[in-house]
Amino acid sequence: MKIKISIFTGLFLLLAFLTAFATWDKKPEFRWEQLYRYDLRQDKHQLYTNRISSTFNYLDNNKNSLFKLTPFFEIRRNIDKDLCERKELGVEIGKDIFPWIYFAESIQKVWMKEDYRYYANFEERDYMGSYTRLKFSHDLLPKTWMKLKGFVLDEYTFDFNRMSGTRNDVVLGLVLPLSKYVEAGINWRHIDRIHYYDSDTCEASLTMVF
Repeated sequence: MKIKISIFTGLFLLLAFLTAFATWDKKPEFRWEQLYRYDLRQDKHQLYTNRISSTFNYLDNNKNSLFKLTPFFEIRRNIDKDLCERKELGVEIGKDIFPWIYFAESIQKVWMKEDYRYYANFEERDYMGSYTRLKFSHDLLPKTWMKLKGFVLDEYTFDFNRMSGTRNDVVLGLVLPLSKYVEAGINWRHIDRIHYYDSDTCEASLTMVF
């Protein structure tokens, strides 16, 4: 509990300090992502995820981005078992270190009913968690009409209640804007559930951008 309070207090003080010297972008970006995941190793583990987020860009006096604040809500359903496995409500703080490197840290409340050990016994619990995200991206066809982007993502997840890491995800993917308001994506993901079983998955997503 002390760790949770310290994290929230630290984030609040950081935001309060930065607010004195800069301003928020007046138009946040809203995103609604629908993602389908097929597990190549585990049977009966097709997942459908809905994620809603809004990104607020914090600018300095020269209108350059200092950091991004992204509240989000995510709900994940196991299609085969007709089971809502996970819900998450949280906030992510991130920064574009370079145009091609993004680093972020989040904290979220998690409600889960899933097996993350041996995929046999489902456990129902709620807890506080976080993830650390490092993303490298690059425009693959910069001189054509097709704005195809490739990326590599590493995401480390931590459970505050158990004070241990629970998984590390490595993702390789492609993103293709279909219009100003729609993006399509396809990914390969390796999930290392620390001390337990691993997964390799294929993912397809469609994101509405407002």
